[in-house]
Amino acid sequence: MATTSVLYVQRRDAKTLKSRLEKESLLDKRFRMIPSASDATVVLENSTHHHNDGESDLPTEGSAVDAIASGKCIAVPVKDECIGRFETYIKEYSNTDTSGHGSWKTYAIASGRQLCPFSTSALGNQNHARTSRLVQQTCEGTRTEKSKRNYQTAAKTTNLTNIQCVVVETLVDYFTENTKQSDNTVNQEELASFQAMLETAVSSLSIKACPKKLEVMGDDRTLVVPSTAFLLQEKEPMNEFHQLLINISSQIHNSPDKTDHPTIYKIQENLWKNLASLYQSPRVVRRGDIDPESGVRESGHRILWPLPVSITSASNTSSQCTNHGYIPQSTGPDSSGWIIVTEHKINQSFDLTRVMFSRGNVTEKKRFGLLVQPDEYVLDMYAGIGYYTLPALIHGRARHVTACEWNPNAVFALRHNLKANRVDDRATVLEGDCRLTLRALMANIIDGNHHYFDRISLGLLPSSEGGWPIAIECLNRDKGGWLHVHGNVATTERQQWAHWLCRSLTCISKKNEYSIVWHAVCVHVEKVKSFAPKVDHYVADVFVGPLKSPLLSGKGVEDVNTTGVLHSGVFTATPLDVSAPSCALDTEGVIHQKWMM
Repeated sequence: MATTSVLYVQRRDAKTLKSRLEKESLLDKRFRMIPSASDATVVLENSTHHHNDGESDLPTEGSAVDAIASGKCIAVPVKDECIGRFETYIKEYSNTDTSGHGSWKTYAIASGRQLCPFSTSALGNQNHARTSRLVQQTCEGTRTEKSKRNYQTAAKTTNLTNIQCVVVETLVDYFTENTKQSDNTVNQEELASFQAMLETAVSSLSIKACPKKLEVMGDDRTLVVPSTAFLLQEKEPMNEFHQLLINISSQIHNSPDKTDHPTIYKIQENLWKNLASLYQSPRVVRRGDIDPESGVRESGHRILWPLPVSITSASNTSSQCTNHGYIPQSTGPDSSGWIIVTEHKINQSFDLTRVMFSRGNVTEKKRFGLLVQPDEYVLDMYAGIGYYTLPALIHGRARHVTACEWNPNAVFALRHNLKANRVDDRATVLEGDCRLTLRALMANIIDGNHHYFDRISLGLLPSSEGGWPIAIECLNRDKGGWLHVHGNVATTERQQWAHWLCRSLTCISKKNEYSIVWHAVCVHVEKVKSFAPKVDHYVADVFVGPLKSPLLSGKGVEDVNTTGVLHSGVFTATPLDVSAPSCALDTEGVIHQKWMM
């Protein structure tokens, strides 16, 4: 809602005036018509006003101002050009209508300014019908007209972002609702002044507190809020968003002491609802960090909205969960944390509060799937929910994939995804530490019960170095195979890392004392994504095995006779004394991520 220029007209003539203004492109379609307000500002009356049938809804005595103030007229939003033409008409034909008979000018009884609501086209409500069924079911009975809005046009008219508009409208709604509960009349000027103050305050919030845009995740468009966004910091020093809500709450209640938690948490809960409506999302989650030193690498995401009845019925617990989020007690397809992410026609399901997921790896997943050949036996040493296992089976049509994973929640999702994508008959899941489960598997291979592998994915960050020895043992003994080694590497050390990786893999293979000497040859290094400033996530495609292996045919390294790296079509032999990059394991066999900071 905003103050704009209007023409006042009798109720019975409102549609006629609107139609004629629309034909001349004078109607301001950003706003809706609304009954005249008692506090409206009348600028100019029209003494030439008349009707074809001579009837009028205006009082027989008193001016048009009285009719407008009593709400007997309709305010029609118009462009400034229309006001100018109306004023010119009134000045030239103050007492008689010799020019405008039958035109829109004779229907308007006055011009002025007042608050008008934004139109549905400006707010985008025509798109609301396309909201998903899940969103409609979740939000049924809780949405107000304002909470359904698409704020794109409104944002343009106020110089605020869509998200800032949602914050402002959430606070305006709270102000209006609280005023009504106090049996006070919502004064238009007071409301406009309050909204203007809010727009200034919200626009001054940092991006950390109020981001310009938010991430949506999954097929159902789950909304992901950054860890610091719209957070109520209960410990000193109080953050800026918390301070804003405290100030607003105090002003609304006209008391500096009205800073009780239920009030500000209620505002925060309404904000989640309105943001969900803006993004057409069935739930809102707060992003959580993943401990880089944690082996299981569980997700830190927490659900902010909607909260289950078991939580909302407990006020203290509800407030904490509204601010920080909660983890559902159960997991699985029917739990509130379960989500489906479809990438390249592959459905990946998991519990977003228990299992990590990286959207930045989508291109690499597809690339890996296309590298896999139909007759290959593939090993995924760090399978997770099937990030690389599923592309190998579905896009690469691998003969069989063995997937290793030690996070029980990820294993649950992995088994579900294999069945859901109908490839479980070509997959084996090994639960536990792959360094142990694979050694047990190798014992069975010696007995002839299993196969060695043609291709192995080592998709562990920041480094998979601890798994390199067992990976090489799992490769085909006759022709070797491919290792796809992931790592977080300093940008300036890309080539150094590739050479060091090849030298390390060659040294490990020599310990196995194969009858034919094995070498490591890196044919490609793929940048997956930026991980941190000056640190990138890379994948090295490395062949490990005898150099006369048919697997090297067509790779541009058929004639090489030593370990090395192919870069831009040029093969470079790896020095014997290549120095270790920053991302190498320390002397205790541990990698820490402090060097990345």
